[in-house]
Amino acid sequence: MFNSKGKLAKKEIESLFNEIQINLENNYKDLAIGARKKAEIRLGELEKSGELKDKDYKKLKSKLDDYTKRMEGYHH
Repeated sequence: MFNSKGKLAKKEIESLFNEIQINLENNYKDLAIGARKKAEIRLGELEKSGELKDKDYKKLKSKLDDYTKRMEGYHH
């Protein structure tokens, strides 16, 4: 299938973003921090491996940056 790796990669990252969102909504700060870190690492891995197009990477990175900004005051 054409670009199925890219679709799977985007779904994986979106799933991690969903985990961050759910934890934020439930005020589980430590879990949200952990999920954001997982998403950051995985996004980097997918970008390095070429599974994400540059356009998709930038869009997802921007969304991750938004979560990071929302969580600025959170500490372990």
